[in-house]
Order: sequence, then C-alpha cells, then structure tokens
Amino acid sequence: MSAVVDAVFGSYDVKNSKQWRDEDLLHREQQQQWREDAFRRDSEWRRADLQRERRVTKLESEKRLIDARHQQLQTVSQLSSMLAFFAIMFVQEIKSLQSDTSQALLVVYGTVGCLEFLCMLLCTLTCMLLLLALTRFVTHTLDGEVRRLSDLELDSVSPFSDWWVGKCEQEWLLAYQLFRAGAAFFLVEIALVSWIVFVRSTVAAVIISVLCAGGLLYINLRIASRWRYLVKPSKSGRRMSVPLP
Repeated sequence: MSAVVDAVFGSYDVKNSKQWRDEDLLHREQQQQWREDAFRRDSEWRRADLQRERRVTKLESEKRLIDARHQQLQTVSQLSSMLAFFAIMFVQEIKSLQSDTSQALLVVYGTVGCLEFLCMLLCTLTCMLLLLALTRFVTHTLDGEVRRLSDLELDSVSPFSDWWVGKCEQEWLLAYQLFRAGAAFFLVEIALVSWIVFVRSTVAAVIISVLCAGGLLYINLRIASRWRYLVKPSKSGRRMSVPLP
C-alpha cells in the first residue's frame, strides 16, 4: 500500500516539477522577448532621433548657404544702387557746364552716363528679384525639400544648390556682368568729366584719365581675372557646399 502511495506522490511531484519547469521556461522566454522588444523600441527611437538631428543639421546648413548668398546679393545691390546714384549726379552736373564745351564730348558723356545708370539699375533690380526668390524659397520650399531627402541624400544633395543652379544661376551671372560693365562705365565717365570740368587744365584732365584707365585695366586684368572662378556657372548642384558635421 505504501508503495502505491509513494508512486502516486512521486508521479505527482514529477508532474508538478515538469509543469514548474515549463512555466519557468515560458517566463524566461517572455522576459527575453520583452527585453528584445524594449531594445528594438530603444533602437528605433534612437534611430529616429538621429535622423531628426541630421535633418535639423541639414536644414541649418542650407540656411547658412542661403544667408551667404543673401549677403552677396545684398552687397552687390547696394553698390550698384550707389553707383547709379553717382551716375545721376554726374548727369545733373551738365547744367553747370560752360557754353563752349564740345558737343561731341557732351554726347559721349551723356551716353556713357546713361549706360552706367542702366547697367546699375538692371543689376539692382535683378538682385532685388533674386532676394525675393531666396525669401520665398526659404519660407515655402526649403523645409519640404529637406524632409523629402533620403538618408543617403542628406550627405550628398543640397536642395538650395539644386534650386539655385536651376532657377537663379543665370540671372546672378547676368547681374554680375552688368555690375562689371557699370563699374567700367563709371571710370570712363570720371575720365570724361575731367575733360569737361578741367577744360582749362589739360594736365589735370590727362592725369585723371590715365588714373581711370589704369584702374580699368587693373579691374579687368587683376581683380576680375583672379576671382573669376567665384562667379563661374556651377556644373552641378548635387553636392554639399557646407558639409554636415
């Protein structure tokens, strides 16, 4: 009888032990699954945070490019406006000229002054429109363009550079050429003014004309040729001008 009881209790103990082991294994598997799920969630959150930080950094990098271009356009616009004002002042000086001034010289003087004013006015208007385009791009388009970039494109593609090359590059080069032409006309106009104002002093007129000619040659042969690469048309905008950290 005792053997039967021992066998019954023994089988019961074995059954309970097996059930406890199964429950313990199941609990451990659940804990492992919980840890894996928690690790996966942390990894996804970390990856999302890194992507968000990269996009914020990318957006700041693009805004730095836009600020630099904005400053460039603003400087050229201000200088061209100032030279256009000087052109108007030079034209107004005709009122005080003497009656014996050469008519041919006056015609050349007025033509050069008008050309200078037109070049500087067109340059100013072009830069103003480019500034308006920059403002519209940064307020309406830039955020969406950065969001649409893939992870690989964040390091190699510049939405602003693409937009600038496609929409504004030719207009900027035109404004630069107009500014150069206006600056050249400005020096020529000063040389002509010297022959009108210093009509009784040929030496003074010659000295001023030589200085203006030297300045014109220096601008074209030294300054413009040395820094010509800064205004060359961009071959492609699919690159980063300001690298991400």
